[in-house]
Amino acid sequence: MANGWMEINASDYLFPLILFSIICWLIFLSRIQKNGYLDKINATKALGFILMLRTQKGLKLLDRLSKPRKFWRIYGEISLWVCRASMVFIILFLFLAILLFIITGPTKDPMPVSTMIAVPGLNPVIPLGWGIFAFIVSLVIHEFGHGLLARAHGMRLRSFGLLLLGPLPLGAFAEPEYDELTRAPRKERERMFAAGPSTNIFLAIICFIVLIFASHQFTAINQGMFAKGIIEHDESGANSSTNLWGDESPLNAYDIITKIDEHPISDKESFDRAMDKYSAGDQVELTIIPINNTNEIIILNVTFGDAYEYNYDVWNNSDNREDLNNDGEIGKEDFQLVLEENREFLEQMGQSFEPGDAFLGVSGLVSSTHGIDGLVGPFAPDSSGTLLQKVVITPFHIIQLLFQPFENKGTAMNPFEESMLVAESTGLGGLLGTSNMILIVELCFWLIWVNILLGLTNLIPILPFDGGHLFKDMMHGMIEKMNRIKKLLGFKMWHPLSVQNFVSKISGWSSLGLFLILFLMFLLPYLVS
Repeated sequence: MANGWMEINASDYLFPLILFSIICWLIFLSRIQKNGYLDKINATKALGFILMLRTQKGLKLLDRLSKPRKFWRIYGEISLWVCRASMVFIILFLFLAILLFIITGPTKDPMPVSTMIAVPGLNPVIPLGWGIFAFIVSLVIHEFGHGLLARAHGMRLRSFGLLLLGPLPLGAFAEPEYDELTRAPRKERERMFAAGPSTNIFLAIICFIVLIFASHQFTAINQGMFAKGIIEHDESGANSSTNLWGDESPLNAYDIITKIDEHPISDKESFDRAMDKYSAGDQVELTIIPINNTNEIIILNVTFGDAYEYNYDVWNNSDNREDLNNDGEIGKEDFQLVLEENREFLEQMGQSFEPGDAFLGVSGLVSSTHGIDGLVGPFAPDSSGTLLQKVVITPFHIIQLLFQPFENKGTAMNPFEESMLVAESTGLGGLLGTSNMILIVELCFWLIWVNILLGLTNLIPILPFDGGHLFKDMMHGMIEKMNRIKKLLGFKMWHPLSVQNFVSKISGWSSLGLFLILFLMFLLPYLVS
């Protein structure tokens, strides 16, 4: 546009604004430290730019809660094994991420900087209200987890506290007596460090169980299937449909398909059964409920395309096309060989096709309860599999939920998919109603999201994260076992001070190295772009 040069893009000024804010914060911290104000409010600086605010509030409650010490020690042992298993996956994931970064290099289209800052309201995918509430709950139970195990093992706590970078809370802490912490048996210290992240993980699991029960209180306003996308192609029937008066009226994404001719559509199986009755070129009446008016029923005339021709065209225009039969030409015979080689896989995925098969031209076809079903994954009402299979899949599904706000722009469910749901008229859904049931779903989702994020982040093996301390103590334990083996074999043992010094150096340098690698992986895409 003519005056486009006058337009201001706020993202262009985000980095300078953040830099300016940090400089102002450093000056402010330096001034209040010189004036002695930090001592008055029982606060100190950490790393030169983080403010540590301390309080003794909550210590008496902690003492009362930690009385059944045997119970909390068992809890600590379970926590330790949960954290050890989680750290194995985290280290494996970091290794694969670093390897992939080295092989492919930094992406030239990084996500906006604001999406990388886990601050509610500032990050566009973390809503202000739910984000603040979930972060406060997660931080409080995280530090109480540390405190409970410290008291269960006889370690005193000096204070609880909050870590601040300006107005932004970076985290919280439970501050044990340093001498008691360093003198404590290594196993007890490991349990104490593991209790924080594991408590976050356990709360996430509890919230997921509540979410499962809540999901069974919903039903679809209109039973049917909808497509998340419409394929733009000559063979796409949905792209060239007309209404009963012959006017062009294409099927839109999120329109609910309830019938194909007289065949009711309620799920993927009923859709596939209906489609199997037709061939390419057949004309059908598609009964739909448009997303912008759920009280209206529209009938579209659709002429099916050819699934085989569409997929051949996609393959023929891709980089994967090749002359498999070595006849000097690339054509349908080569495409047929590709289909034969992958037939078993395509059948398992329900995507096999033959020449003349009917093709509607939609992608991401799911049921109208997909919004809530997608949150509970293997435990959705219509999901198949044994209980053991569902339990095994669940950790991977919960990790997948971390990407949900990015796909739905800061919500647990896509707003279109949420609008398709209504609470059951009986049970808890009938008592609370749709709006309150949606609130329960959002509450559980954000508690799951923040607790998993906080718990797993704290298990990254970098000091001063809990994972860094656990890694240091676990490495110390392994070297002591090696020392005992050396003694049994008649070799000279390493001196305990030498072991301690070696472990401190290794954990310190490995933490610094891993931090720098992750920082470069974060920074380089923005420099390249």
